[in-house]
Amino acid sequence: MTMGKSCVFLLLVCIFATFSWCCNSMPLSVHKRWIIDDATGKRVKLACAHWVGHAKPMLVEGLDKLALNEIADKVSKAGFNCVRLSYATYMFTRYANNTVASTFASLDIPTEVIEKHNPGVLNMTHLQAFEAVVDALGTQGVMVLIDNHVSLAEWCCNAADQNGFFGDRHFNPHEWLQGLAFVASHFKGKPNVFAMDLRNELRGSRQNHGDWYKYVSQGAKTIHEKNPDLLVIISGLSFDNDLSFLKKKTLDLNFANKIVYESHIYSFSGDTERWNVQPVNRICNVTLQLLNDQSAFLLGGKNPSPLFVSEFGYDMTGGNSVDNKFFPCFVSFAASVDLDWNLWSFGGSYYYRQGNVGAGESYAVMDYDWKTYQDPNFTHKFQLLQRKVQDPTSNQSKSNIMFHPLTGNCAHVNNSNEIVMGDCKSNSLWRYEGDGSPMRLKDSALCLKAIGEGLPPILSQDCLSSQSSWKAVSLTRLHLATFDKDGSLLCLEKESNSSKIVTRKCICVEDDSSCLDNPQSQWFKLISTNV
Repeated sequence: MTMGKSCVFLLLVCIFATFSWCCNSMPLSVHKRWIIDDATGKRVKLACAHWVGHAKPMLVEGLDKLALNEIADKVSKAGFNCVRLSYATYMFTRYANNTVASTFASLDIPTEVIEKHNPGVLNMTHLQAFEAVVDALGTQGVMVLIDNHVSLAEWCCNAADQNGFFGDRHFNPHEWLQGLAFVASHFKGKPNVFAMDLRNELRGSRQNHGDWYKYVSQGAKTIHEKNPDLLVIISGLSFDNDLSFLKKKTLDLNFANKIVYESHIYSFSGDTERWNVQPVNRICNVTLQLLNDQSAFLLGGKNPSPLFVSEFGYDMTGGNSVDNKFFPCFVSFAASVDLDWNLWSFGGSYYYRQGNVGAGESYAVMDYDWKTYQDPNFTHKFQLLQRKVQDPTSNQSKSNIMFHPLTGNCAHVNNSNEIVMGDCKSNSLWRYEGDGSPMRLKDSALCLKAIGEGLPPILSQDCLSSQSSWKAVSLTRLHLATFDKDGSLLCLEKESNSSKIVTRKCICVEDDSSCLDNPQSQWFKLISTNV
């Protein structure tokens, strides 16, 4: 493929991008805990997927599987409105003008399939190829957050990789700032680039608060001076788990309306095995308390700030019992606060990962060939998370969505006045005043009433009986419970292999160390909405 054909490829991408970018409203800013559209003042919810581009090949993954525009189209069709697109600092400070082909040759990675699906990419420089990805996402109306993942292009991360904190062998602050300035300036003309983050997962033996405040301030100012339209995403310490030090000393910047903080959480962000040896309600509660103590506290208080959970995920093959318990726990929280988030990861394979050519990714939306969803229930699990359910500018009164975190489904009242589970693209709404109150169907005189063990609850006008009084129980407060006629406690439960909701004896709602049954079929969360 000649360089001339490569330029034609880039030109076509840019032409397509011009037509799609007309529909994106940029720039974005911050108002209290919300990210908003500058032009309208309306909230913009981030529902992103990560696209890896920072690894040793210094090219976004998947171009050996599908054409670039096909992947961008799949991102959009999967319901993501943005991509966290990662790069390594050295890609642009040292190797920006190296060709993709030369880097692949140095790693002995076959390139024939890339040439087949994406003719011309191998002859591009790393900068040209990265820009082509930004433009391809623009054609689909997908926003881009450019993520400085590492300096030395490699798989991330460990505490001793010398790539984790200011002053490490591969983290020279001057070169890092040079890279930030270059990226902010170069992509200033791309309307779908809405944000840059300073650095992924600060970590290692050098980390300290003094250098964090010093260099984070310098990095944020560098981006803002070069491109004041961009949001600046700021990570904490300890692999992006800890921002708790901001409780004592805030980050003093005079462009606070452009600052968003980020945090990461996985099942392995702590003692992984505890999910299998301790009650699930207890461990979920501990996990969410820690998240609140370290980062989610930013969403509340007198001076709230946006929190973007820029990495979370689960093994989408379904074979990880710990992830299978962790994910509904985290989703219950994310839905309840209508979180801005980024899922790791979109693509199911790598050209080269930790010495292995053609490695797979179990924490990925797409399968190994980037063609189908790795988790067949992906769309159900994410449909509520991808919706905006809270808007600070809305004049609508608040009501509640009854959400089932294990499946990602929501409660519906069908034509026979039965309460069943269904998708969250549409759902019934409920009025609920808190523990001990009836759960009333919105715009109706009917409320939810239990009629016995193993039986579906009914809609009734008898809203004053004890069987119509509901409260959130257990440490997680994810069990919605009422009383049976004999005074025993019954919880809502989704029946397995059915869309029915019934009431059954509550599972492990007491903090009993010996109760190791999985209660997640009984987890229901009332999600406040005004949209």
